[in-house]
Amino acid sequence: MGMRPAVLEQKDILAPEEAIRHFGLSQRKFYRWLKKPHGFVAFYGKRKLILRADLEQYFRQHPEEKEALERGRRKKA
Repeated sequence: MGMRPAVLEQKDILAPEEAIRHFGLSQRKFYRWLKKPHGFVAFYGKRKLILRADLEQYFRQHPEEKEALERGRRKKA
């Protein structure tokens, strides 16, 4: 038997696509948001990786940011 892929909740480092799925975020909004510097982003060469625990902590401290990035939500003017 082969190895089963890790469940997103168990992974410490997520690709941006995985973070989008895990947190239910809008892909367009999240990628635009990642252009700004954030402490939960690590680089592997040019590839951006998301430190899951750090992003979860950031969203706990800034729930309005997560709400603005969620799918189907419009940013309040």
